[in-house]
Amino acid sequence: MILQQILSGILASGVYALFAVGFTMIFGIMGVLNMAHADLAMVAALVVIGAVSAGFGPFAGIAIAVIVTLIIALLIERVAMRPGRRFKGDAAIEMPLIGTLGAGLILQNTAALIFGNKALSFPIKATGIWRLGSFFFTQGLVYSMLVSLILLAALEYVVNQTNFGRMMRAVAINPTAARIMGIDTDRIIVATIGITSFLAAVAGFLAGFSYGLATPLMGIPYAIKGLVAMIVGGVGSLRGAVAGAVLIGIVEAIATTYFGSQARDPSVLLVLIITLIIWPNGLSSAFRSK
Repeated sequence: MILQQILSGILASGVYALFAVGFTMIFGIMGVLNMAHADLAMVAALVVIGAVSAGFGPFAGIAIAVIVTLIIALLIERVAMRPGRRFKGDAAIEMPLIGTLGAGLILQNTAALIFGNKALSFPIKATGIWRLGSFFFTQGLVYSMLVSLILLAALEYVVNQTNFGRMMRAVAINPTAARIMGIDTDRIIVATIGITSFLAAVAGFLAGFSYGLATPLMGIPYAIKGLVAMIVGGVGSLRGAVAGAVLIGIVEAIATTYFGSQARDPSVLLVLIITLIIWPNGLSSAFRSK
């Protein structure tokens, strides 16, 4: 039983990892939190539903959703995040935080007005069960994990092995020095927003694909888990964010099995509290210290 829950938690963590990595990249490059990031996943999922309902094919609907998500993400960066870079100190952090929180609320309420505040059936789904020996696997979660692994591996390569990745890391370490060295920091930030919006869109597709449903408020629990995974793994560490997502997925699955669905969200926060007590800088700092 316990091994089954561990495996289920690992599979569920694929979607969580995409959210966690998106939060980590934005915070690492810009030093701020984009509180609307998870709501972009909701937008992508609902746009797919709307596009398919309008007569487009599933793949055309996904393409439309990616474009719409990218446009909205760039608008949020331009209107809610970029103005904060004119300031120094706390204002540079607080203004984008409040702005993106407001943008997320606008997206949620707009989606509720258009689609209704209810769960909608996702047009592409794989909710069947596979059996391997004594273990059971949800098909959608297996596919989601495979897609997440491919995207995370590609992102790891881009960040660590390409010139663009080196520029990203330079901006994350010291934006002023990077600017002096001739790096267009605004272009790097916009590109990072584009990458993270794509990750959010894919995460939204995978969530709908795995569970068969999408709602205007579906981004809220994923925002919590993505942020907790980022903090647990160590802020600024992509690998740490993935490790945090895996840990959250396992704990969540075990807590749900033994204590019921009402223990799912409290177990995530419990992981955060325990981790910060033992390793205030997250799991990545624990590995570095060895």
